[in-house]
Amino acid sequence: MIRVRKYLCLGCGLCLDSCLRDAISVVSGQAEIDHRRCNQCGACIASCPQDAIVESTPVSRVELEANVAALRSRTNDILARIDALQKQRRGATQDR
Repeated sequence: MIRVRKYLCLGCGLCLDSCLRDAISVVSGQAEIDHRRCNQCGACIASCPQDAIVESTPVSRVELEANVAALRSRTNDILARIDALQKQRRGATQDR
């Protein structure tokens, strides 16, 4: 599904001009997509200079939980490495 990240949209209308299906309108300075007309061609994504239009893919709860668990594990590993480097640095400083 193609969606507009409103916080990035400037309402410039380039996406509107690129849409061959007239599925985009600019309302109150923000692009809006009519998903009944949109055929997911991606022309609007390519035309947006702000990267405000993106294609999002729904994921299952199980997939999301697995991704979060993997990120948590990687984060903990990085934090452990930082701690080890800080301890190593402190030890080197005390030896001087």
